[in-house]
Amino acid sequence: MRNPLLVPDLRELIQGGEVHALRDFISDQHPGRVAELIEDLDDHDGDAFFGVLEARDRAEVLSYLDIDKQNRLVEAMPPQAAAELLRLMSHDERAALVNRLDEDFVDEVLPNLAQAERDDIRRLTSYEPSTAGAVMTTDYVTLPPHITVREALEKLRHEAPDRETIYYTYVVDHNRRLIGFVSLKRLILARRSAVIEEIMQRDVIFGRVDEDQESVARQIDKYDLLALPIIDADDRLVGIVTHDDAMDILRQEQTEDILKFGGVSPDPEADTAPYWQSSVLSVVRRRIKWLLLLFLAENFTFPVLEYFQWVTEPKRYPDLALFVPLLIGTGGNAGSQTVSTVIRGLALGEIKLHKSGRVLLRELLTGVCLGLILGTTGIAYAHLWRGQPWGVSSVLGFSLFGICVWANTIGAIVPLTARRFKIDPAVISAPFITTLVDATGLVLYFTIAIVLLGLTR
Repeated sequence: MRNPLLVPDLRELIQGGEVHALRDFISDQHPGRVAELIEDLDDHDGDAFFGVLEARDRAEVLSYLDIDKQNRLVEAMPPQAAAELLRLMSHDERAALVNRLDEDFVDEVLPNLAQAERDDIRRLTSYEPSTAGAVMTTDYVTLPPHITVREALEKLRHEAPDRETIYYTYVVDHNRRLIGFVSLKRLILARRSAVIEEIMQRDVIFGRVDEDQESVARQIDKYDLLALPIIDADDRLVGIVTHDDAMDILRQEQTEDILKFGGVSPDPEADTAPYWQSSVLSVVRRRIKWLLLLFLAENFTFPVLEYFQWVTEPKRYPDLALFVPLLIGTGGNAGSQTVSTVIRGLALGEIKLHKSGRVLLRELLTGVCLGLILGTTGIAYAHLWRGQPWGVSSVLGFSLFGICVWANTIGAIVPLTARRFKIDPAVISAPFITTLVDATGLVLYFTIAIVLLGLTR
């Protein structure tokens, strides 16, 4: 519980029906804070608390609640009340909500909205998921190029209460084609008699309606924008993606990548669910697939160990088997470090496929440096700490060197190859690295032992 001191008092007010006291309490609270309090209460009291809020407060608080709670609260409302809530919500958030609600319930709610609002919802919900069109809002201000700054400010003053943002105002021609934009700061500082086309910026950074949402969010982050205009195939302005939505998108994409890299099957709803709200069965379902795959893949190491068993037999060098876990762990860790670095570079656009050769060379050199350090450490560890003869110690040192070079190289090749074939690198990199480095690292280890120690079957 995040608010242990306030919740008992709130519960008492709710159960006592103190509507005015509750409304007075939330009047000075941030909507996100109110949402936290609702989630800290049990469902019955939380629903009652939400029910006493004014309609506009409900719309603001709702977006801060978790998705399951949003759906349940809205579907429990009469259609007229739900329609009023949708009318007051930001355009992108209400479209996302409608996409999640039961279709029969939506059919009852939509007739209670104005035709323009229904058309707006249908248009935003028609775009493909994970595209700019699916996350944009149509809640923005446009200006024609021929009006004066005085007229533009008057228009902004009139429309500002119903718009999500007015910091950027977009200039469009008579066909709604985007031709420029002007910031609120520039409007305020400009002469009142100046014409918009004289002060607007014509070099507009924009996104396409069918562009991937992550690409759009990266542009907002790269250029430090408050909002990015979205245009259709005819260059007409159809919406904007705001900075807060871009941060949500990046957080969602990063969550997906981290979970995929960890071998957790993606699930759009479960990915954003709080830790304690995911059931054990759902967690098991998402993790078991890759664990079973890795379990089967690790069987490749058994034939290697079985084939080279003669190297570690009691009459020869049984202590060589003691270092197998060390080598496997080192190879897996080195590969994971490389994969993480390369995937990050690919995700941020810092690594381009036409520079794959440079990436491989860089990681190869990195592997050589790491291998020299770990190899030297391994020789000293085996000889001085474990009391192994120089022969066995050298085998360990050279093996650590080779495994580091190999793990770094393969750790770069796998994600680059996956991206070239348009496969998400995060999905396959971790399982592939684990399998390849484990099996091939053991082959390398025992081969070096045979050569350095002069062994024959």
